[in-house]
Amino acid sequence: MSAKRVLDLYRWHPGKRLEELEVTYVHRTPEGDTAVISGGEIRELEKGFFVIERSGRRVRIPYHRILEIRHGSEVLYRKRA
Repeated sequence: MSAKRVLDLYRWHPGKRLEELEVTYVHRTPEGDTAVISGGEIRELEKGFFVIERSGRRVRIPYHRILEIRHGSEVLYRKRA
């Protein structure tokens, strides 16, 4: 299952909540770090990217930068190496 499908499932399924997820993605810095956010920080799910708000700015992050999606200790998605 793709990262977008996992996020869509948790956004639209009546028994699931996007806020329950933890998303790890490649954070574009000179060091090439990763960032971890709560699914509750996601404002929109678009065709090729999701949107979060940081310091009053809307930031678009492409789905291909998602490394892992977790629900508690369960890994729902992990990018293939």
